[in-house]
Amino acid sequence: MAVDRLTRFISPAGAVCVFCGGEADGCGVVCEKCRSRLTENAGRVCKKCGRVLIAEEEYCETCRNHSRVFDLARSRYVYEDGARKIITDYKYGKALYLAKVIAHDMAEVYAAADMNCTVMINAPATPARVKERGFDHTALLCEYLSAELHIPFAADAIVKKKDNSAQAGLSGAEREENVLGAYGRGENAKRLRGAHVLIVDDVLTTGATASAVAREAYKCRAAGVKVLTYASTRSVNILSGGEI
Repeated sequence: MAVDRLTRFISPAGAVCVFCGGEADGCGVVCEKCRSRLTENAGRVCKKCGRVLIAEEEYCETCRNHSRVFDLARSRYVYEDGARKIITDYKYGKALYLAKVIAHDMAEVYAAADMNCTVMINAPATPARVKERGFDHTALLCEYLSAELHIPFAADAIVKKKDNSAQAGLSGAEREENVLGAYGRGENAKRLRGAHVLIVDDVLTTGATASAVAREAYKCRAAGVKVLTYASTRSVNILSGGEI
């Protein structure tokens, strides 16, 4: 794969831990000592969005109060400390060599959750945002996931039509409003008809973006839509009313 040659080219020499710089383990980015910095997204999670729950409920407060169009979402890690650093280094530090490791971790979640999808799409960015970043971070993850899971990647099936504000830093209500009308059908939209679609993204926060993309997939007559991310935030803290 051309993408594999690219990431090998920019990978640091040797297996170096991204946290301490020491010798990494088999996955090539984290040493055994620093692995505790990655919090598995396991235990009691929301049945819909898959985020770690604060209260003893089946669904998080966000999913109870807002319609989520996707069938379910699952992630590998809680978006804090180690997972946050890995995503930040990959997405903003252009550490593209991390894509293969991130995708592998996501593939394990996909298998464990028995998601059974037939086509894959990425949560799209505008061409201007991709140009600014220098690469399409979710499309690159899809390239690796497609190869590992043997699921075809329908690039440009759903596209981003509006260069809206970044979701990071916005409140839950602002996120909902920010994604309205942001996505639409692309040139490969017909590939979603009758398909069980897997949406791939790096992080799920409230699920507003994933839900907006899922809505467009269903407009393309998708049979089902699920979401897979590397990490997700914890659910809303019932006491404080804010995101943790």
